Amino acid sequence: MKNNFLFGYPQQCVRCASLSSSRIELRVIPHYKQGGNLRVMLIGQDPTILRKPERVKEVLMLDESNGKLSRWLKQIFGDDNFHTITLYATNLVKCSFVKPPSSSAGGSLKFLKPYFDNCKEYLAHELLSFKPDCVLTLGEPAHTLFITMLDNQMPDTMQAAFTGQFLRAKFRGIEFDYSPCLHIQSFRVAEVYGERVQKFKDGISSYFKSNDGTSQNKEAG
Repeated sequence: MKNNFLFGYPQQCVRCASLSSSRIELRVIPHYKQGGNLRVMLIGQDPTILRKPERVKEVLMLDESNGKLSRWLKQIFGDDNFHTITLYATNLVKCSFVKPPSSSAGGSLKFLKPYFDNCKEYLAHELLSFKPDCVLTLGEPAHTLFITMLDNQMPDTMQAAFTGQFLRAKFRGIEFDYSPCLHIQSFRVAEVYGERVQKFKDGISSYFKSNDGTSQNKEAG
């Protein structure tokens, strides 16, 4: 049986209890799939969805092999690559909210920032424990908040960072390849990114081929 909490995702937490008068829940667990040597970490924004939130049991609903996000990621990665990599999926913010952060008056980024400030040490532990070869953040708020943790400077907008090329990121003594990724809905209205969407898909495919399933980092002990 796989241990989804192996890399430090919290099983209990009350750090954000004072931030909201609305109900927040820590009820979604990370997704972990043991595969080949290449270690890929996906970082979503938060686990909240508006309709039937009880459906979300694991991060990005990747426990549903035929779910929308699983199918989309298989398309991005290539079906064979998706099945052979070691995959760990987590969120910047672990809490589920009553309403999606995008519906807040100030927008997702402003809403999530104080929660992220309380959560980021969990993410730091996950990075140091999992030791990814490759990290992908999903959506612009995830990119904007995630890069504030890194030890080296990154382009601070999705427009500048989403090029189809991986950036080399450094964090507390470990290094990994990094790229933001458009949110699934953004791919459908990605005119502003033009050819970059296809370049990103081609870049992902080339990355897996060039690494040939070989991890640069050691398995977590």
